[in-house]
This record gives sequence, structure tokens and C-alpha cells, in this order.
Amino acid sequence: MQKTVLLLLLILPALAYSQVNINKTKGEIKKEVANLKKTVPAYTFNVSETDSTLTIIKTDAAKNREDALLEFDKAGKCRSELRTFYCDQCYKQELEKLLGIDRYKWKKLNENQYISKFEENLMIELPTENETNSFSIIRTNWSKVLYDMLTEN
Repeated sequence: MQKTVLLLLLILPALAYSQVNINKTKGEIKKEVANLKKTVPAYTFNVSETDSTLTIIKTDAAKNREDALLEFDKAGKCRSELRTFYCDQCYKQELEKLLGIDRYKWKKLNENQYISKFEENLMIELPTENETNSFSIIRTNWSKVLYDMLTEN
């Protein structure tokens, strides 16, 4: 029983990082990463920033690496997130986890794009030639008319 509780305490913070960072500020994201550094010693995080970007490199005990490049708008909110994985299985698991978040109600547009429900204003883009295990999450600014055109079958 104690092992199960400990496992949950280790996994839950890691899952929190896997959530979408869109619309969060740099400060919010850096605070989340700092909390993860303290609570999940199995991961190492390296964070670097410019005035409009934040780069987070996460490495686990097995040396699996994930890079996140976050771009911020003039209001200081994250507008896009490029996630790159150096492990095929890690990439597949993270993409499945993201697409499984019920709140977004992801719809597949084509082989390389998914869109969230209208109110969330998000799009996932996969590389057209998947030479890298990466995907982008982008905040969109579409109108209801454009959204409806995109989602028509």
C-alpha cells in the first residue's frame, strides 16, 4: 500500500508537466518546473529563457530526453509549444496522453493536424515527414465560421 501511494506521488507531478502550457506565463511555468525538481528527483530539468521564449529540457533516469520550446506573446502568455522527444515510445505516449485529455475534445483534421473544441482555441501540428518525434501545440485565433469550415466532414 505504501509503495502504491509513493508511486502515485511520483507520477502525478510528472503528469502535471505533461499538460498544455498554452496561456500560462513564464513565471507560472517556471514555478511548476521548480516544484517538479523538488518532488520528482527521477527527472532533471534544465531551463533557459530569452525575452520571448522558454526552453525546458527534461531528462529521466533512463536518459530519455524531452525538449519543450515555449513561445510567448507580448502579453506574456504562452502562444505555442514545440515538444521534441528523443525516445519513440515517449513521443507516442505523450501524444496519446495529450489527445486523451477530455477537456479539449480533439478532432483530427488530417494526418498532421488536430483541433480542440472551439472554446479552447488549440491546434496540434505533427511534422509532415515525421523524421523527428515532435509536435507543436498552438493557440489559434479562429472565428466560429472558420472553425465550422475546418470541422465539416
